[in-house]
Amino acid sequence: MPELLSEEDFTERFIDKISDYALEPKMREPLVLDLHYGVDEPVLTISLQAVYEQYVENPPRFHEVMEPFVRDLRWTVQDPRYPSKDIYEMTLPILRNFVVSPPTPHEAGTDPSSQKGPIVFEDLLRSPAEYVVIQFKLPRGEEEVALRRGDIIPCSPDAKVISKLAFNNLALAVQKHGLTATPLKFETLSVRAWLIGLGSSSLPDHVPAMICVPEIMRSLEESLRAENGLIAILPSCDQLIVSSDIEDTAVCELGVLAQQLFLRADEKLSSFVWCFKGGSLTGVQAVELEEESLN
Repeated sequence: MPELLSEEDFTERFIDKISDYALEPKMREPLVLDLHYGVDEPVLTISLQAVYEQYVENPPRFHEVMEPFVRDLRWTVQDPRYPSKDIYEMTLPILRNFVVSPPTPHEAGTDPSSQKGPIVFEDLLRSPAEYVVIQFKLPRGEEEVALRRGDIIPCSPDAKVISKLAFNNLALAVQKHGLTATPLKFETLSVRAWLIGLGSSSLPDHVPAMICVPEIMRSLEESLRAENGLIAILPSCDQLIVSSDIEDTAVCELGVLAQQLFLRADEKLSSFVWCFKGGSLTGVQAVELEEESLN
């Protein structure tokens, strides 16, 4: 049985493991490190307390319990490196259906060429039929790159902050460009429905993610005089259609339309009907009106 390392010795051993990462690690106190990512970058403070507790439970597993932490930091020092200011101020959310478009090995971080780790996403709807997630993308020139774990960690000790940042950036884009609501007319559709867009057509793939921003959905409810809430469909990755008619007949009609548009879409997103009240998502229904639980 190896001799148990003290908290300070454990921290020093961890520093040795990341000595090649050019992060200038400084021990603030045993089990707490400050990592420096360069000029104009935030200092990342990490705690090794949980890792140390795992080690104490089984000292021979020293290298095993350290490896996930070392690996995550290794991702953060790989090129390309995006300025944290850009990630904070420019990241936008998109919605993606993992049933239709599951992560590739490269996106999942299992491909040897995936040096930045897996893509960052949050579950939005997980059901037997559909798996819709929120993914995060950063504009780089004329393209957008999917953010990965190794991109996020230098920005904040809590990677979950990227969700709040992305939704705030989307709200700012809506405020800047304005929302559009184009009335839709279909022979088989008796409900009132509108196609929602941005005043600028440069961000169509981000429009469905508006359903995740309560301020935007509340604004739509007010503009469309939907005192009782809205129902919405997002059949493709660039379409958001809403209706202020929320009775069962309207849900059926919009559900049928969602399925038809979903089948025709090149970039399929959801065939369900999404329900909102006060700007917040209250439920999701299939066209058969069988209630789907969120997550």
